[in-house]
Amino acid sequence: MAAKDVLDHSVLGPFSSRVASSGSGQAAENIAYGYDSFSKTLDQWIESSGHRRNLLLHGASRVGVASAKSSTTGRTYWAMVIAGGYERPKRIEAKATTTAKTHASNAQSCRIKILSLCI
Repeated sequence: MAAKDVLDHSVLGPFSSRVASSGSGQAAENIAYGYDSFSKTLDQWIESSGHRRNLLLHGASRVGVASAKSSTTGRTYWAMVIAGGYERPKRIEAKATTTAKTHASNAQSCRIKILSLCI
């Protein structure tokens, strides 16, 4: 945006195309220009209902923030991408030990085993 001095979500292509390779199930982007600090930019996003909705994206687990200054106008451009819904790693089931099998009527897989307790 700063290189082209244009505030536009699609300046380098559609947002959905730009985040597709991240593997996120959902993502949102906030952009702004003119503020000289992140705290002022964040305040503006918090005060805007649409931007605030992005900031509070349910299930978000990753955030990226960038700023760049236009060499033409000196404006500072800001971008924040908020993403979530990443595929969870597949859980590796713990193998029940022979002792655990004898104590349990049915063999079960444990998420965690503490002092022979299968939780």
